[in-house]
This record gives sequence, C-alpha cells and structure tokens, in this order.
Amino acid sequence: MTDRNPAEILYPNQQANGDWKIELKYLPIAHRGHAFLALVRPDGGIEQELHGMAQSKHTKQIVPMGMDGADLVAPLNRLMGEGTKTISSVASGSEDEILKLWGRGKRAAGAITSQKFDYKAHDPSYELGTDGGEIQNSNSVAFTLGKAMGLDLSRALRDEGMTRTFSGWDRDLLDPKYKRYVTPPVFPVTHSG
Repeated sequence: MTDRNPAEILYPNQQANGDWKIELKYLPIAHRGHAFLALVRPDGGIEQELHGMAQSKHTKQIVPMGMDGADLVAPLNRLMGEGTKTISSVASGSEDEILKLWGRGKRAAGAITSQKFDYKAHDPSYELGTDGGEIQNSNSVAFTLGKAMGLDLSRALRDEGMTRTFSGWDRDLLDPKYKRYVTPPVFPVTHSG
C-alpha cells in the first residue's frame, strides 16, 4: 500500500466504510462545553476517548466541574457516555494510520498528567469576549492533544461556528513557551485575640 497524503488522513473528503476515525466531540454545559477526542471504530462504536479532567489534590478522585486548583489530568480510557455530541470527524483512515495518530495523543495525555498543571475552570472575562485570562482546563487539554496529533481542531470549530464555545481553547500546554497558570497558595486563617 502506498502512503496516503497526510491531508487525506486529516481532512478526508469522503470516508470509506472501513475507515477508523478521530472525532472532536463535546459535552454541552450551559452555553459552553467540555471538548474531547474520541477514537471511533468502523462500526461507529467508540474505542477510546481522551479527556482533560480535574482531579482532587487530596482524594485523587476525578471531580466533575472541578474546583480551581485541582490537578489537570488526562486519564486514558474514560468514556463520557450519554449527552455528548459530535462536532466533526477530524481524521479518517486505516486502522494503522489512525492508531498511529491516536498514540501520539495518548503520549501527550501522559505528558500533561505528569506535569501537574493546576486546573482553572473559567474566568468571567471570557464572557466579555476576552481569551479568559489564565483559564487552563479540559478544553486546553483537548486543544493540546489535537496539536500533538497534528490535527487542526480550531478549523473544525470554525467550520461549525463554535469558536467561542470552549473556554480555555488555544492553550498548548506542552509548548515550552506556554505560561502556565499556578493556583495562588492558600494561607491558613489564624485568629489572634
């Protein structure tokens, strides 16, 4: 088999019935959302998903709608289930081609988790049209995973008119120039009297 042009893999005009896919998906949350990637088998079933999540620094449990200052992690093999929607198929190809891309994403997920990023869910300034300041959340993980796989996920969002749906987007957590958010320390309250 001859190697296919990467553009055919990443932005297919037509998908063959036997193709594996990577889909950009999301879970709607009010007027925003949680973006993630799904590895989809030719039969349409989801093989795996890659997410960014908040994990309690104390209990090490995944916390939905995480608190600022939790650890930002990218656990493997976590499936969202009901209520999720597909934005776009962002890659399609043979099992070998797509699993190679997916492997790059899994390595990036491990790198994100190992770097102990602090989670920052949202910033009210995002609602006023800014980039949201220091937001560093699950959507930042999805964007970073897309970069690691060589996928232009921002293009998929633009094509669907969803560019302002995901706060924390456009932050490549693994870029050496990225200025990471660090939760301010909490000082104990003492009462003198």
